[in-house]
Amino acid sequence: MLDFIDKFILSSLIEKEIILPWDSNFHGASLPLCPRQLMLSKFHKLTYKNVSFESRYSFHMRRAINTLVQEFWADYLWGDWRCSDIHNCGVRYKNTRLTKGKCIRCGIPAFYEKILTDQSTGFSGHCDAIVYSAELDGYLVFEIRTRNANVITKATDPYPSEIYQTAIFSTLLQRQHWLRIAGRVVLWIGKPKPKPYKFWFYPGIGEELADEQFKLKMELDQKLKEGKVTEVKGCCETPNDTDERGCPFAGICLSPVRDRLIEEEYRGWLLGKSS
Repeated sequence: MLDFIDKFILSSLIEKEIILPWDSNFHGASLPLCPRQLMLSKFHKLTYKNVSFESRYSFHMRRAINTLVQEFWADYLWGDWRCSDIHNCGVRYKNTRLTKGKCIRCGIPAFYEKILTDQSTGFSGHCDAIVYSAELDGYLVFEIRTRNANVITKATDPYPSEIYQTAIFSTLLQRQHWLRIAGRVVLWIGKPKPKPYKFWFYPGIGEELADEQFKLKMELDQKLKEGKVTEVKGCCETPNDTDERGCPFAGICLSPVRDRLIEEEYRGWLLGKSS
């Protein structure tokens, strides 16, 4: 019986994969942007990806740790808040700091979040923490990740996507809300224990990195509008590149008849829009 239960757990839970739609939105997880990948994902509304239990486990663990970090940083967090007593109070606060992270009206702890958007490019992203530092007389924009201890110990740099995310968040915060951004921080926290941890600090807002990504997206939008889909650039040149990005469109991008395949995908997308 125990052997059956053990195998059941392995086969139906730990080793199981589920299928989720491929995301075609321009947000933090898509950085650094590959214009061709984003374009093809728009064409393939029915493209799906396999997601393992382990990856979802890591995602939800990160969300739980972010919540815990926000509880301890409550006095210093700038962003949007919602009273956790949604039935009796539910007051919302935008673009502010709350003393001890509690609702001003009822004193109950509030939920924290800050979603940043850019109308010109369609970018949307969830910033983990915007923390005020009295010593630096400004705000630090945090990207928080959970990693295994051996990964943290060996790492010399964070992943490029994390650097790009903090740059875009910082740039939008300064441009839209006039916040004084003292720097950007990528923080890796160990799991299941918080140590070891490692962080990287980047002064300034990283405006050049953000504008580089915004420019790529606006160029993509213009090419789509003009129908010049074969001119949209991709990032991958070898199968190893597509494996690293987890891109499902390697068969198109690396094909010797790539342009013809892209044109076919584009025509099919237009027909679907018109029907």
